Amino acid sequence: MKNLRIHLIALLACAGIFLVGPELASAADITLAQAINKAGRQRMLTQRIIKAYVQVGQAITPQISKRQLDDAVRLFEAQLGELRKSAPDERSRRSVARVDKLWRPFKAVATGSADRRGAERLLALDEKLVNAAHELTVELQNRSASPAGRLVNIAGRQRMLSQRLAKYYLLRAWGMESALVSKEIGSARTEFDGALAALRSAPENTAEINQELDAVAVQWEWFQNALGLQGAASYVLIVVHASEAILSSMELVTGMYEQLPAR
Repeated sequence: MKNLRIHLIALLACAGIFLVGPELASAADITLAQAINKAGRQRMLTQRIIKAYVQVGQAITPQISKRQLDDAVRLFEAQLGELRKSAPDERSRRSVARVDKLWRPFKAVATGSADRRGAERLLALDEKLVNAAHELTVELQNRSASPAGRLVNIAGRQRMLSQRLAKYYLLRAWGMESALVSKEIGSARTEFDGALAALRSAPENTAEINQELDAVAVQWEWFQNALGLQGAASYVLIVVHASEAILSSMELVTGMYEQLPAR
């Protein structure tokens, strides 16, 4: 517990520095690996939006949380436009259109007043949207002849899981406990564990990727410890900032995979 609190201090010192995305490129400049990364980032943003919305609703670091919410909504919207213009075939275009259709009602709730009723509505809309974004990511990955496309997808999904875990923890802290919440937390933890092991053993890894994944493994241990804590506001802050640390690292790793040469 003492080490966990020390780690919290370090995380709090970094609060609010994570940027939800890199500079946006013109659609004509997007490579397939970049498109996979962006589509995968859309999955993460659905979870991040709910997480930030719930933080605002509970007055958890309210100014930072509101900025994160607004930035995530803007980035989702901008990347959706990029993916719409750069979709490589008719099937991908249909998938982007499906994401767009599901995004509209989700955005309307996310940009409204943050309250329990809104959180429940976002949850009702969430799974179809995140699944549609995932299907688009997989479709783009399947067009890639390089192993890098698969690694970009897996690493990018880890970003989503970091936000998904924090989202469910915060919903539980808001009194929205259910068997489904516990099940989703357990499922996401298992998936993150397995994917992290797969990434660490990937033969395509560079020394820099391995170094960053080693750091993620340490962060993941802290995050899991935090997820097991309940009943105090400080534990909520630990979860929030641990999820941000993992998200920042996995964003970096995903970008490294995106830069691997095609084989």
